[in-house]
Amino acid sequence: MGKKRRYEEEVQKGLEALGQEGIDIEERSPAQVKTLESHLGKQREIDLAIVSLLGRIADPASRDLLVGLEQRTQDKQLRKEIRRSLFKLAQKGIEAPQAEAERPQRPEPVLRLGAEIEGYLSSVDGGGGRLVWLAKPQAGSGVHLLQGMVSDREGLVRVGGALLKRKELRRMAQDIKEQHGITMISVPWEYADQLLYEAYETAKELGRSGIEPYASLRALFTSGKPQALAHPVYSRLDAEEARSGAWRELSRRLLEEPEFRPWVLDEDWMKPYVEGVERAQESRLVLNPLQKEERFAGVVRDAVQGLFSAEKAKIFQRRMEDMVLYLIGTGREAQAKLALAVGRQFAEGNPGALDISFLTGLAQKSLAFYLGQRKAKEADEPSLIVKP
Repeated sequence: MGKKRRYEEEVQKGLEALGQEGIDIEERSPAQVKTLESHLGKQREIDLAIVSLLGRIADPASRDLLVGLEQRTQDKQLRKEIRRSLFKLAQKGIEAPQAEAERPQRPEPVLRLGAEIEGYLSSVDGGGGRLVWLAKPQAGSGVHLLQGMVSDREGLVRVGGALLKRKELRRMAQDIKEQHGITMISVPWEYADQLLYEAYETAKELGRSGIEPYASLRALFTSGKPQALAHPVYSRLDAEEARSGAWRELSRRLLEEPEFRPWVLDEDWMKPYVEGVERAQESRLVLNPLQKEERFAGVVRDAVQGLFSAEKAKIFQRRMEDMVLYLIGTGREAQAKLALAVGRQFAEGNPGALDISFLTGLAQKSLAFYLGQRKAKEADEPSLIVKP
């Protein structure tokens, strides 16, 4: 029997025991917290059930009771379920006070520049581009920098390198932040190297020119083909925990983050769906507003199913995983967990039904953007029809 199945059975036994004692397990009022607290410590199954129920009661009293219980218990499984319920409450706006060791730290200095090779990564733009740096301090002469613009569809778009003074490199990073609102976050250098290497290989296959300096620049840092690495985000966050709670509904909040606001799906991917909306609009059938809305929703549903599965899902998975790193690096762990939950859904290769609000919102936004572009273009084009 799997751990998850065993846990579910223990919780169910605890719920049945609470029901036999006259506890209404469907009650969600703050007053229920005191009632549940009075039944703690009787048996393990009841404690697990209470912890599960507390995660559904959106009140600070639930949080406080869970925090206190976490500090007292030595049961690893119970502590894990407490953290899960606290995460559910945080998604409802009830944040748990964090221990000093767990408290999110302020973003680290833009560049640490220690004695070893370091990797840095920007956020991912709407077209799947990100800036990747490798930095290697050179005793007495500054810092070797290898920088590349990486596209997950086009490979290595630009590459360059230089030997810079430390203050020049720090100023470069600061300029990027001030001018574009993008922080270069610290990532394992092996992962930054892997990103650049994979992008170089993709660009070579596509016959892209201008990337020839990459090999000699990389030789200053390392040699040989990089080892295949698991994405570093999975050593930072628990993917299973990220997919607990109401993440599907809450994921749309990601579109409000500054780095996600410019995200629009690639034009060639969206073209058939934009044309589908236009055909519906040009139909001779007289449609009422509700019917038009239903047709638009149908196109959105088709776009979600078509764009976020199969090969494209792998591209979006990497985009979201890199954004998880970026959100962690800029002190936004709650948003990082939502992004990781979406990324794991891509890993399954199927977005499921139309219930992941981030995907629905992104498809709606992209359709509206390209439809607006087409209308603006048509308005600017001179008409060949001469009206009398």
